[in-house]
Amino acid sequence: MTSAGPGPVRWIAGAMTGTSLDGLDVALARVTGRGLGMTAALVAHASQPLGPLRDDLLILARGDAQPPRAYLRAARRLGELHADAIDALCRASLPHDATLDFVAAHGQTICHLPGEGLSWQLLDPWPVVRRLGVAVVHDLRQADLIAGGQGAPITPIADPILYGGDTGLVFNLGGIVNYTAWGGRAGRIEGGDITTCNLLLDGLIQRLKPGTRFDRDGELAMAGEADDALVALIAAAIPTAPGPDTSLGREQLTAATLDALVERILAAVPDATAERVLASAVEAIADRTHAYVEAHAPARVIVAGGGARNAALVAAMKRRDTDANRWLLSDELGIACEAREAMAFAVLGALCDDGVPITLPHITGSAEVGVAGVAGVWAGR
Repeated sequence: MTSAGPGPVRWIAGAMTGTSLDGLDVALARVTGRGLGMTAALVAHASQPLGPLRDDLLILARGDAQPPRAYLRAARRLGELHADAIDALCRASLPHDATLDFVAAHGQTICHLPGEGLSWQLLDPWPVVRRLGVAVVHDLRQADLIAGGQGAPITPIADPILYGGDTGLVFNLGGIVNYTAWGGRAGRIEGGDITTCNLLLDGLIQRLKPGTRFDRDGELAMAGEADDALVALIAAAIPTAPGPDTSLGREQLTAATLDALVERILAAVPDATAERVLASAVEAIADRTHAYVEAHAPARVIVAGGGARNAALVAAMKRRDTDANRWLLSDELGIACEAREAMAFAVLGALCDDGVPITLPHITGSAEVGVAGVAGVWAGR
């Protein structure tokens, strides 16, 4: 890959719905330059609740038998939600003398089978195309999958562009915790999935406190005290990506797996409270992430994603490091934690627009990868 120098400014909207189905995040990015030499600045971002669509997407993601029209309706409604959110963001934050160039959207992963070269990011982009009159770059994993890769993670190439600097380590705390490292001991860009994160934490709280969807800001986990036996039990149950060219999804931590885990927890510690279980779970996750800090010895450890608001989890991760001063929230570098993935997709869309492959074969395990992304243009504009 070659780098391009400074070039024109592009205004790009990125959009992401993650594995934990906690909402649609959209970001407006000002991208300057082309290729790997581009820079990207966050202009504005917003989060849109999925509303009733969340339950429909969750049913599809669980693999429950549904007629074709259920997929089509969900895809269209998700496209309409994208159109609403991006239109509102641009009306509020796009400068009057600027024009949105295009949208880069991930869609909702409802099936991820990289061992079969398959992954489905559900999205009907046409409501966005029609409403905003711009192309939509989407279906970004297929170029890697068809070349024999995992199709994930695809954001590592974007992180050095987003955060700059000669060295860094990014932990993205979403449904899955994944990482990007560059410079330092890493040298080249490295990245991969580590283990489940919000998929685990949300799944536990939903079973231990029915009616509660998630542990807001980690308040319950902060109120609890970790139990060594529970930490070990949870650590043994949660999946780990066994190598750099493997990826994780909901398929590795199903509803049945979570049901069985809660049963084992309550059998081992009958009086375990939700607070105690969540405190133990964040310790199990933090144990998995610490090895990456030691391996890469970065100048900065950057925490992003919705899980970065979980104070208990971030504190557990930092507590394992002898240099807690190098830990930063993504907010401190100009990109709100919740906006990191949407911003990454804006950058990935720009790279696709420039003809640059967005996945790295040594990370995903693919052969030579082509340029990703498909786009539609509304001819009436």
